Amino acid sequence: MSMFDDESYNDGVNTGKRIAVGCMVASLIVLVILGVTFTMNSRNRRNTAHNTTLATASADENVKTEYEKSGEKRTSDELSFWNMYDEDEDQSVALPEEKKTEEKRAEEPEEKKDPFKEKAEKLKEEERKASQSENAPGENKFNIKASGEDPEYVTVNRVLNLTDTVPEGFSMKGDRLVYSTDGRVTSHFGIDVSKYNGAISWNRVKNQGVEFAMLRVGARGYSTGQVLLDEMLKANLDGCAAYGIDVGLYFFSQAVTREEAIEEANYCLASIAGRPIRYPIVFDSEVIANDSYRTENLTQETLTDIAMAFCETIKQYGFTPMIAGTKEQLARRLDLARLQSYELWLFDVGETTEFPYRYSMRQYTNEGKLDGIETPVSYDLCLISYADR
Repeated sequence: MSMFDDESYNDGVNTGKRIAVGCMVASLIVLVILGVTFTMNSRNRRNTAHNTTLATASADENVKTEYEKSGEKRTSDELSFWNMYDEDEDQSVALPEEKKTEEKRAEEPEEKKDPFKEKAEKLKEEERKASQSENAPGENKFNIKASGEDPEYVTVNRVLNLTDTVPEGFSMKGDRLVYSTDGRVTSHFGIDVSKYNGAISWNRVKNQGVEFAMLRVGARGYSTGQVLLDEMLKANLDGCAAYGIDVGLYFFSQAVTREEAIEEANYCLASIAGRPIRYPIVFDSEVIANDSYRTENLTQETLTDIAMAFCETIKQYGFTPMIAGTKEQLARRLDLARLQSYELWLFDVGETTEFPYRYSMRQYTNEGKLDGIETPVSYDLCLISYADR
């Protein structure tokens, strides 16, 4: 006899089938649920990422706006958090590589300096300081401007013959300047005159202690170039000779060539007419104030050549040549290094002078007053006794 009857068996088979179908359906349902869940999660992640990007961009925009409003000009590299610490604070955090490199470089010995470069830089600095103090007084400088003018200082050329006078040797006796050596007056008192002083009573002049007179021979017109004789020359020569006043001569030059200078010198020699001339014969080329004049554009070299031509002509005939001028004229317009063999007549008003070079005579005022001369007259101090030569 069988263990199962047919009906029972069929029921069992049917039951198994139902169970199998149920499992399959359940599996499908689970798969569908999983698929839907995965799809929804993916969509949420994309939305979240998109929203995060928008939020970040918005935040960056806000930061950018605040940065622009703040007026901050530094870059992000310059705004490194390392700058937040004071130099005195202990920074125990590790330094970035660039900071380490920087500190290592600081600890390394300095690069060896070029001595030639250092010397060049030193010379440049000295030149700069010298240019700044070019117009300032100093031990080796002197003022070339006249009293009452803005001072202008130039360097003393110590190659030239320097004066052997000392400031304390000068003193005033009344309205006259004298120079004394060891308490004894060694200078001589004189005047320089021209037609502009009018007729002079030389006997009265002599009685007031005048020892010598520098007489103007003539002048060359500073615009025309014409040579003119001083109208009072003969009368002044006669007056000085009559009363024993020693004589020197000067010519107001506007020569622009050596030939014109020689012409002027010969004009002086011709005017002497055999008279004894003990004091120098002078080349006097001056600046004309407030007007144009023939010699104003001459170079120093040319004007020096002209002065030498005049002096050499005078010297050839056995007389003493001399060059006259103000401090500025002598120091700037003439090359004194080439003229050292000639004596100088300095025009500089005052009891003392800053002029450092050797001179033989000095005109120290043009407002002197003498009985016998109706106009103001120039006073001169002479350091050399030409009459005894």
